[in-house]
Amino acid sequence: MSAIILMACPKSDNEQKPTQDTTQKQTNTKTEFKTDYELLNAMPNPIEMTDLIKSSGIEYDNSLLNKPENIEKYNAEHQIALNLGVYSVDLGYANLHNKTQDAIRFLDATRKMAEGLKVAQFFDFEKIKKITQESKDMNELILTTGLGLTAMRQKLEEEKRGEVLTLMVIGGWVESLYLATQVAEKANKPALNEKIADQKFVVEAILKELEPNKSVSKHIESLYNDLQKIGESYKNISVEPQEGKPAKVNMSKDDFQKLSQALKEVRGRIVS
Repeated sequence: MSAIILMACPKSDNEQKPTQDTTQKQTNTKTEFKTDYELLNAMPNPIEMTDLIKSSGIEYDNSLLNKPENIEKYNAEHQIALNLGVYSVDLGYANLHNKTQDAIRFLDATRKMAEGLKVAQFFDFEKIKKITQESKDMNELILTTGLGLTAMRQKLEEEKRGEVLTLMVIGGWVESLYLATQVAEKANKPALNEKIADQKFVVEAILKELEPNKSVSKHIESLYNDLQKIGESYKNISVEPQEGKPAKVNMSKDDFQKLSQALKEVRGRIVS
């Protein structure tokens, strides 16, 4: 469901083309980035987190989401990739709460982000928009976008654009966890708290993926350093399975606040 996303229209003829030097630099970056596709495929689906958020009973709050008009600020490929992930989660959050007008706005934002990455051809934007407007079963929406996402992933892998795919996944993961912590501050729901605590293993895996790629570019190094702060905030957080009982979540109020603050800061830099 990093899926309810990625769609777009043909590029505008007025779009400024990159210089030869910029194109060469981008090509080199993509070639040097080492991607663990198995890790990306094993990443948790953001819809699981957004579904738990909805189940918390906390009222929908679009002020938590990335404003669609912010797309004008994202010009670099890494910004577009990260925020495509962000907008996909925001779209899912709006859809799950049956906020059709907001969902359409986020759909338009993800369409334009996908256009910027040249992955729009894998998604039937008109069909997805129709499903959203008619408030049909989420399963159809997930299936439709899921097929497009699978095709897109395969194409990005063939084109050795693993960095783009990695950043999209990270952007969606950060946004879903950010929303979860914002909601968890208002609702003490064991299932949501456990899911938040469980993300400790995810951030460790992401850092392992990015660590050997820090030298690829400044933005990868910066993202790695940001995610390290999230990882550090998980230091005292853990989940202990218990036979025949719900798992025990070890996360003090202070631990939670440190995690929430770290996510707020990192997510703020991604969407700024």
